[in-house]
Amino acid sequence: MRRLRKFDYLQIVAAFTGLIIFIVMAIGYVYHLGYIDRLDQFGFHYLREPLTPERSWFFRNITRAGNTKWTALVMVVTAIIALLIRKLDVAIFMIVNVGVFGLGVMSLFKHLFHRPRPAIYHVIEQSGYSFPSGHALNAILLYGSLIVLVHYYLKSEDNIRYAFMTLFAGLVIAIPVSRVYLGVHYFSDVLAGFGLGTFLLIMSKEIIFKYRTREVFENALNSKSSTNIT
Repeated sequence: MRRLRKFDYLQIVAAFTGLIIFIVMAIGYVYHLGYIDRLDQFGFHYLREPLTPERSWFFRNITRAGNTKWTALVMVVTAIIALLIRKLDVAIFMIVNVGVFGLGVMSLFKHLFHRPRPAIYHVIEQSGYSFPSGHALNAILLYGSLIVLVHYYLKSEDNIRYAFMTLFAGLVIAIPVSRVYLGVHYFSDVLAGFGLGTFLLIMSKEIIFKYRTREVFENALNSKSSTNIT
């Protein structure tokens, strides 16, 4: 039982670490603190350079996986499938994370901070405000939610389970990086979106699947014990 409590505790720590990152980025931007400029210059130097046709092609295409229309479509399709197989908790999980948090909360914060986009060359055209990064927020809320669902509903022995989780994890990282490379976001925007998304994802999972987390972990422990016995 001690290991189960530690498992939940670590997730809560990760959630509030994400929230702290968002708050630190927000305060830094609002009060024009020096570390924000240093972070942003770091991002442009190490994530954006060099600009090449090959990298531009890759990041232009990868960033589409975080677009509002695409994330909304995936949310709707997943929610409909969940309702058809009578998994109401899954439908609620996707709608809350992608619809309410990813689209609604993101829009609220963008208009609250109204930070202009970087005054540099944009590889793609992008309107609207910059802080926090909606693509970074959507990436972790959509693909992080899919990682959770794959973890819960696909058997651990299936190679396809790990293939999907690897793909989604790659998108969670690549989409935020693409926004800095394309010149439409500062690195601090991406960190803020990623941190806020981490907090919202974990907290929604803990609330909506409050018992399933323990069940999955218990099953994992039991299967390991059985393997060791055999």
